[in-house]
Amino acid sequence: VGAAVSHASARAGHGYRVVVTTGRWAVVAVWLVMATLATVLIPVHGGGGGFGDLLPPGSTVLQVEQRILREFRVPVLSGTTVVVHQADGLSLLTRADSTLWALATTQDVVQAPNPPVPGQIIAAIPVPTGTADTTVTYLYLSDGTGLHNTVRLANQYAAHFHNQPSVGTYVTGFVPAQVAQSHYLSSRLGLFEAASVLLILFVVAVAFRSLLAPLAVVGMAAIAYLVYIPVLSILAGAFGFAVPSQLEPLLLALLLGVVTDYCVLFFSAFRDELDLGLPNREAARRAIRRTASVIAVAGLTVAGGTISLLAAPFGIFRALGPALALTVLVGVAVCLTLTPAVMTILGWRLFTVLPVRGSSARRGHILQGSRPAELKRRANLGIRLLTARGPAFVATAGIIILLGLATIPVAQARLDLSFAAGLPSDDEVAEGGQILDAAGLRGISAPTEVLLERDGITSERPALSRLGDLLATQPGVARVLGPGDTPLSQAQGLVLARSGNAARFIVVYDSDPLAAEAIGHVRQLQSRLPALARQSGLPAAQVSVTGQTVIASEVAQLTRASLGIVLLTALLVELVILILYLRAFIAPVALLACSALSVAAALGLTTVVFQGFLGQQGLTFYAPFAAAVLLIALGSDYNVFAVGSIWAETKHRPLAEALTIAVPRTSRAITTAGAILAGTFAMVAIIPLSTFRQIAFAMTVGLLIDTLLVRPVLTPAVLTLLGRLASWPSKRITRGEHQMRETASTVERSDG
Repeated sequence: VGAAVSHASARAGHGYRVVVTTGRWAVVAVWLVMATLATVLIPVHGGGGGFGDLLPPGSTVLQVEQRILREFRVPVLSGTTVVVHQADGLSLLTRADSTLWALATTQDVVQAPNPPVPGQIIAAIPVPTGTADTTVTYLYLSDGTGLHNTVRLANQYAAHFHNQPSVGTYVTGFVPAQVAQSHYLSSRLGLFEAASVLLILFVVAVAFRSLLAPLAVVGMAAIAYLVYIPVLSILAGAFGFAVPSQLEPLLLALLLGVVTDYCVLFFSAFRDELDLGLPNREAARRAIRRTASVIAVAGLTVAGGTISLLAAPFGIFRALGPALALTVLVGVAVCLTLTPAVMTILGWRLFTVLPVRGSSARRGHILQGSRPAELKRRANLGIRLLTARGPAFVATAGIIILLGLATIPVAQARLDLSFAAGLPSDDEVAEGGQILDAAGLRGISAPTEVLLERDGITSERPALSRLGDLLATQPGVARVLGPGDTPLSQAQGLVLARSGNAARFIVVYDSDPLAAEAIGHVRQLQSRLPALARQSGLPAAQVSVTGQTVIASEVAQLTRASLGIVLLTALLVELVILILYLRAFIAPVALLACSALSVAAALGLTTVVFQGFLGQQGLTFYAPFAAAVLLIALGSDYNVFAVGSIWAETKHRPLAEALTIAVPRTSRAITTAGAILAGTFAMVAIIPLSTFRQIAFAMTVGLLIDTLLVRPVLTPAVLTLLGRLASWPSKRITRGEHQMRETASTVERSDG
């Protein structure tokens, strides 16, 4: 069976090489037609636009919120808040106007003969702030209004105060922050694309000393993009998932990086073959023979790693997994077909727009049989040192210690859900938050609700008042509104249920309600609430907590728990692919351990920079999640690039000699590819949102660690230390050594 499969595989490989080189013009024409038809005929739907419901339907927090909505007439959970502020204090008339405008807006809806329709404010609830310079109003919109329409209607509501001199109005909250992020993303996406393309043009031009090579790469990336976007839209509609628009730069960066990486590998191999004096078609076929299987397996490892996001608990991550996998598969399909066709058409002209060392002047002067010897002579001293066990041990220990130290801060990483914190400081949504922060009421835009349930609990006003006093003393609490703060007639329906069986407290924190500090405070409150209820004289009451801060806390906890599951799934997928490709077990395990360590180091450094140096409260929950999965997948990609060449050489020579030949031969292409991919993700930082800068930093640092430290140094050092054990349970390395001894023995007998 094995022989039959190998024979069929060889025939398929030969047929593939013939088709893409002999039918090169047809291949180019097919891709151009596909890109044109996909662009013209397939409608492209926008991304999801937001993150939707992050918690599963059965979440305890959501169940508590449903019980609150049944018991109380006045809701508190609102994603949109209007802040009216005057630095030297609001006049009595303005404060009255703020309340009356809210009541009039709500009364208009209540007295309307028809029920509310989508796109309408259904209630405006003024919230007491206790400050003379700021008023706060919660806005509630009808179902189906949508995020952007919500902000538009809120701005129309706030425009009522614009004619009052020196009075500032701000629309802030969770919903406006999401819309603001979407605006910054769409306004800078074109700049990000242009900067990424310019980076690719520059790096590829320098790497190959050519102007035509980078143009060819960008052209193939453009075709991949034109095909990918419509296909993603079709699949999203067919399978019912939507990738939020906030994550689109990741898809684009990955597509550009993958296509460029694989083109660079193909071009490097093609140039080597042209240097031997081979004609275009033969050189392209030999480059395909050397590189195509590596690219195919590398692409599968990346796709397999990203598809592991299906194990995540959030819909946005489950949607991101197939989208990322499709990105890679489209890039691989383009590179395996269109790239060889373009190489065959252009030939040596691909590299000679600028003077290239060893280009056409050397064609025909290098003998094929001398190439291994030349590559071995060019092996740098560092690689030769790493083939000795002593230096290899020192290098391995040093890098592991260095990366291990960089990993330590991961334990202090805090996750939050604050979209407002990621906005530029001069944004209107952020300014509204700053006004509330200065008043010590930052959390009023999304207060926490404490619900107490027991038969007849509303009659126990003294105990409820004591509980309110205790809540006010908890860490981070700025203000508490409860049964002890209002007369009984006003409390009905607001903090005391008409049924008499439920009471609630509205807890306002002094920090961003969706950021890490408030999340830490609400977790402390949750743990202390049973004791506080007993201390206040309500031991039998059922105590529950809800609100956006609690939702953010659960999202952060779910992210931490699911990150381990997703990464373990990704590592298992990568391990299976590497085992099948290398036909070994020990080496793949060691290589994936190195990749995991470099990913942890990148996340640790990201934590240090953003939480330490930049003073941010935490990392946006999906930033380290997406970065970790992508880095694991791309790290395995480079494992295939680097170790695949080494493994091929071990068929014919000992491991030490295979390292001195394979590592220099692949290092330049891998370094160029890694630098381009790191630079592409670095361009994500052009988007002026801290979340994207967190992702850009983590991806760039992780890719540079992998490209400049793990692959060229740690990988050969670890393989040297493993020796023959690296290929266990196969005997590939032993066979290479045995073949070398047989060759030497044959030469000796011939000389004799």
